[in-house]
Amino acid sequence: MPLELGILNRRRFFAGIAGVGASWLGQRALSAAEAIKAPSGTWALVSDTHIPSKLGERHRGACMAENVERVVSEILSRDAGTGGVIVGGDCARLYGHADDYRNFAGLIEPLVHGRREVHLLMGNHDNRNVFSRTCATAFPDHEGPSGRRTAFLPSEHLNWFLLDSLEEGSPVAGRLGRDQLDWLAAALDRHPDKPAVVMAHHHLKIRDEKGRVFQPMSALRDSSELHEVMKSRRQVKAYLYGHTHRWEIGRTREGIHLVNLPSSAYVFDSSQPVGWVEATAREDGLELEFRSLHSLHPSHRERHRLKWR
Repeated sequence: MPLELGILNRRRFFAGIAGVGASWLGQRALSAAEAIKAPSGTWALVSDTHIPSKLGERHRGACMAENVERVVSEILSRDAGTGGVIVGGDCARLYGHADDYRNFAGLIEPLVHGRREVHLLMGNHDNRNVFSRTCATAFPDHEGPSGRRTAFLPSEHLNWFLLDSLEEGSPVAGRLGRDQLDWLAAALDRHPDKPAVVMAHHHLKIRDEKGRVFQPMSALRDSSELHEVMKSRRQVKAYLYGHTHRWEIGRTREGIHLVNLPSSAYVFDSSQPVGWVEATAREDGLELEFRSLHSLHPSHRERHRLKWR
């Protein structure tokens, strides 16, 4: 299982997290025009929060903690994330310090109070050991193959498979490893009855249907191996990832959807938005709505319906 914080862990959360900067946990009301309720059973997808040890720190013009606070407030205000909230890695600022995780835990605490189940992936700026030591009481330490944090999350219309692409010693690129790939293949084979969505922090180093390969040096090192596992199993319909701080949707040549989740912290390209994604599973696909923290951005409230292959 991944690092996750469910409804039954609330008491342990409050007891186990100290010094989290409570002044940042206030709720912000949405305007009447924005307070449109999300469909029931939605998943809130957040990525690349990069929370620092000093809550007021800014990078590339953005205050990361303030942005995450706004995302959390909007998820609750829209009544989104009732299926669960998934944070796609790089929870910590740069190196996974203990204070980064204490602050991160404090910022997402309102989700727990709002009875959301929270699942956390590991990215290249995270540190598994520090996270486990810092938040061991609030976040039960469930490990998958080779100490990686993996999860199978069943839901009504699809199954989620969460992977751990953090490669220790690599500042940027990621790797799943043979044990984790074998775990995924076996888990998929045990659950062929529903569409499957696979999610990890790093993007794939493969050509999409348009022949593009995005930033291969910082991608998943064993992209080809993961691609083989997914394309040979027809129930795999989509691969979701973060890492690049971009909002983009593509497909592989076999029709597997590739969804690049945006950063909630800051962007490298000024034309890209900061925000989160609301996902609603249907029998034949996945409906995505992008929620930009800047309501005037042209992609704000952009909707996509991913039809299954």
